[in-house]
Amino acid sequence: MNVLLSYTSNPRTTAAYFEKAMRKICGVITYGPTINKEILKKWNLMAVEERVRDHQIPFMNGDMKSVLNQLPTGWDPDVFLFIDTGLFYSLTNMSALKCIKACYMIDAHINFDAHFEFARNYDVVFTAYKPAVKKFKDRGIENVFWIPPACDPEIHGKKTEEKLYDIGFVGILNPEFNAERVRLFNELKQRFNVYYERCFLEKMAEVFSRSKIVFNKSVQGGLAMRVFEVLASGSMLLTDEARGSGLTELFQERKHIVIYRDEKELLELADYYIRNDGEREYIAIEGMEKVLKEHTYDHRAEEMIRTLSVFNKLANCVH
Repeated sequence: MNVLLSYTSNPRTTAAYFEKAMRKICGVITYGPTINKEILKKWNLMAVEERVRDHQIPFMNGDMKSVLNQLPTGWDPDVFLFIDTGLFYSLTNMSALKCIKACYMIDAHINFDAHFEFARNYDVVFTAYKPAVKKFKDRGIENVFWIPPACDPEIHGKKTEEKLYDIGFVGILNPEFNAERVRLFNELKQRFNVYYERCFLEKMAEVFSRSKIVFNKSVQGGLAMRVFEVLASGSMLLTDEARGSGLTELFQERKHIVIYRDEKELLELADYYIRNDGEREYIAIEGMEKVLKEHTYDHRAEEMIRTLSVFNKLANCVH
């Protein structure tokens, strides 16, 4: 299958991981804008600047006729796939694409209306936010599928056996973004040896690997990439339930992950598992084995391509 893949180029996004995984099983040509220095600074992402790469077909004006004219002779897309990176851009003359048009909405839990307006123009919609499947369908989009985030073992895998911190966290600590996360993190910080760093890719995995426990607090009930990245690092994940997110369908509580329901339980569980190395490391190992066996981006890409192949066959039968 040939996939014309479009996203805003940024090396630390789900889209970049999908591109890498899809290239193992598909013909892939990428098209779209590249994250610029202004956005890198605004989002505090300058640490990944050297890893940013332009797409094979750079974004000009979003005209898909022009994009098709730039494809190699004889290379025709079976699927056009747009992956959400938080930066949307206008695409015109979509009717020129004589193939299945699919999109993967990562953050539909944050601004659903905007994601719906974008997704309604596509034949197949994937979403990382499980409750959005019903929400999209309720608004008239029929072909909607849940594809959770995942991990890339080469980037997120265990980096060291040495544990330097009781609790680690990598991510955004901004009360305007997630006030409850900041509050809970500060409560942990008062009681334990807590380490925080805003870092990415292999450096992020190193912080996770050096932590006995990694803390997570979801954003608006979403299933974060962090869940899978922490498990891949071989450290125990202590996370909120994010009810309805699909977390407990993918992982078993107290076997692969540990879930807290409130501040009191968070502090009690942190204290317990810091003191009980054997139980903590058992959960960490089980979680790592589970995520590497079932929840890598290779698994997700294969699942997505299987689904798209069905629609591609149906479209060919109709024609």
